[in-house]
Amino acid sequence: MQAAEALPAFGSGAVSTVPRGAQQGSPTAAQARSPVAQQKQQQQQQQPTPLQQQQQHQQQKQEEQQQQQQEQQLDGPSGAAAAADVAVGLDAWRGKVALVTGASSGIGWAVCEALGRAGLRVVAIARRRERLQELQQLVLSPVIGMAPSDFLPVCVTSQRKPKPDAGVDVLVNNAGLSRNDASLFDGNTASWVEMVSTNILGNAMSTRMAVQDMRRRNTWGHIINMVGLSGHRIPDAPAGGTFFAATKFAVRAITEGLRQEARANKVPLRVSGISPGLVETEFFSVRAFGDEAAAKAVTTSMQCLQPSDVASAVLWCLSAPPHMEVNDVIIRPTQQVL
Repeated sequence: MQAAEALPAFGSGAVSTVPRGAQQGSPTAAQARSPVAQQKQQQQQQQPTPLQQQQQHQQQKQEEQQQQQQEQQLDGPSGAAAAADVAVGLDAWRGKVALVTGASSGIGWAVCEALGRAGLRVVAIARRRERLQELQQLVLSPVIGMAPSDFLPVCVTSQRKPKPDAGVDVLVNNAGLSRNDASLFDGNTASWVEMVSTNILGNAMSTRMAVQDMRRRNTWGHIINMVGLSGHRIPDAPAGGTFFAATKFAVRAITEGLRQEARANKVPLRVSGISPGLVETEFFSVRAFGDEAAAKAVTTSMQCLQPSDVASAVLWCLSAPPHMEVNDVIIRPTQQVL
């Protein structure tokens, strides 16, 4: 018997004793000595077949779907699902009458547009009636400009197939203003009176008329007040912001008081307050008596909210199910500190 011939094992200093006869039917000696050939052979053996590739792809897809489902369970519904929920909740308001004050610009304008797209019949209240002509072309339902004291007769005799029970179903008290000469040290009395009349009395009078109309028809809807962050804190007292904040604290009190009165009278009227922070509107120009430079200094100090952001909050309040009442919504720009 021939003695085994020792052949070096690649990659190590060890000696492998492989008999010559055992190499028959095996790779050639050159292949046996080549690590590249060995690596190539291993890759060919490890490469999956087309069927295996398809199975791996399906398994990966299933794992991704399972991960997405788990994330949705943890984080809540997706944006599309949330939007669908809001749309479903708004269906109940289609064809109803929504009255919006301060509708000729900014937040009021955006709210009118949003409500019109949602299928409500919009009655826009604004002092600058000429601006409402353009709004009427944008909203998908009639927009009527009038003084606050005139809105009830128009609601009852609406242009679109009036019904005996026609009236105000949704009231958005948006009208409000501020003045920069309202310091408690030496403020202008006329500016104080203007803010009280618009921000407090205007809100209370519109609310009273809407509530009386709902009670007459025994059909209770939703009243939404634009409170603002100044109804929660006083941001610029040295600059005369105290008096404006006082009127907004009053609006916040009216909002909560109205909710409590509705519960005491056992009527299903829903009441919401929305408090946005800095919004890019004409508000600051009005506050500065038309000083556009002063207004721009505020609205360019950060990325402000847009009126459409606030309008989305209005739709969200309205879309809540009947057993749920959204009372306070506070939104502010991400960059806003106070």
